[in-house]
Amino acid sequence: MTDTSTSQPNASIPTAELPDRLCTWCKVAMTKRLVAGGQFIHYTCPKCVFQHTTKRTPQAH
Repeated sequence: MTDTSTSQPNASIPTAELPDRLCTWCKVAMTKRLVAGGQFIHYTCPKCVFQHTTKRTPQAH
């Protein structure tokens, strides 16, 4: 398997630093991961498999 972490620097952000989201239907905390080279956060409900994607906004450091 090829290591792609160097080609996606934004994707190396720990998921703990990403905003949490509750499922619209179950109100359960959704799992989260970065997609599209770190441009979007993809959320999935572990209970009902509802999915949601949010565009990341640049954060001031």
